[in-house]
Amino acid sequence: MSFHILGRRVVIIDKPSVAEDLLTRRALIYSDRHFPPMGGELMKREHNMFYIAYNDRFKTYRRLLHREFNPSAVKNFWSTQQSEARSLVSNICQADSENLFVCVQRAAASLIMKISFGYTIDNDNDHFVFLAESSLKLAYLAGAPGRWLVDSFPILRFLPDWFPGADFKRKAKIWGRKLDNLSIEPHHWAQKQMVSGTAEPSFTSRLLNLDDERERSPDYDDIVRHTAGSLYAAGVDTLAASMKVFFYAMTCNPEIQRKAQEEVDSVTSAERRLPTLEDRASMPYLECILKEVLRWAPPAPMGLAHCSSSDDVYKGYFIPAKTSVYANIWAMTHDEDEYPDPYLFNPDRFLAKEGERQQKDPRGLVYGFGRRLCPGSHFAEFYLFIQMATCLAILDVFKDVDCNGVCIDPKAEFSTGLTTHMAPFPCIVKPRSRDSLAMIQNDHIASC
Repeated sequence: MSFHILGRRVVIIDKPSVAEDLLTRRALIYSDRHFPPMGGELMKREHNMFYIAYNDRFKTYRRLLHREFNPSAVKNFWSTQQSEARSLVSNICQADSENLFVCVQRAAASLIMKISFGYTIDNDNDHFVFLAESSLKLAYLAGAPGRWLVDSFPILRFLPDWFPGADFKRKAKIWGRKLDNLSIEPHHWAQKQMVSGTAEPSFTSRLLNLDDERERSPDYDDIVRHTAGSLYAAGVDTLAASMKVFFYAMTCNPEIQRKAQEEVDSVTSAERRLPTLEDRASMPYLECILKEVLRWAPPAPMGLAHCSSSDDVYKGYFIPAKTSVYANIWAMTHDEDEYPDPYLFNPDRFLAKEGERQQKDPRGLVYGFGRRLCPGSHFAEFYLFIQMATCLAILDVFKDVDCNGVCIDPKAEFSTGLTTHMAPFPCIVKPRSRDSLAMIQNDHIASC
């Protein structure tokens, strides 16, 4: 699909083969980013991970991220991920079911702040979390399509700040500084901890201690700051969004929940222990649930737009330079030819069955394409797996009931935006047994 919107050519891809052809095989052309006047230029976000052009600085970002989040390196985060998964379950056991999503969001924030800066979130009113959440809201406002006239008529960016109707320029300056603080404040905090000798190992501390002279450019500190700052923006929302979908799926599909619990119990109950990430290979059905969560509700259904850096022709279609190209991930994961009955949450679709075609692993779609592929995909999967496994080991999730004792069928309602979040729904979450509650409580006491 191709159309003009707000003076820009936009192309929407809904077939994986076309996305691979353009965004991966022709990555030299399709790895750039559109840099909007409001959310980009006026707010001075040319070094932001999500707006940066395909240049040497971007390649340095990717190299540093790969260093920390490649399939081998992510094992360094396993103990932290397991600890945060157990904290999530402990917090859920102590909270009302109405606060389930609050616990899920905080768990994702806690993990990302820990691995990014070595920072521990101690309360619900944490300054850094408030700073990050408020900054992300500003980023969404600034980047909202059609909201700012200057995005359609870029010449307006040259208006003086005092000119009537130029309040967007004044907002851009203020918002740009606030968004910078999203990475500046925790980065400076981590540096102070390093100077005092109290810093916990983190993405920031490891990279600032890096002895590789090839990486030590004059702006290396700024590069580390921007790279670490991108982890919160990219990680918290997407991880929390997928866990919310998991709880919804377990609420609506008790038979799937029971089958997954039986698998978890078969691996851990004999030793009376909680799941670990070493158990992942022994839990193939839970792996299928993880795939289905990502397929049924991809957290970033349209991803971020690629931008063509030069003119191109594909199968007779002319694609001019500066075209925004979106991979419609949601359409790809709901293609009836690839995923029969795509709106049904069905982990069994990924189990090999005699005489049936095994359906495509959606993880080849949901993380994006080409040189803008999500560099934290392995980290994300380990996080989701251990969160799901620990919740299944300790918790039962049920449909809530109305005043007449009739089960309430929750509706699947989602927010709009770059990351889509499931709206809160009625459910009951409680420990499976006294033994399971005691297990998580004892683990929490031992970790304190």
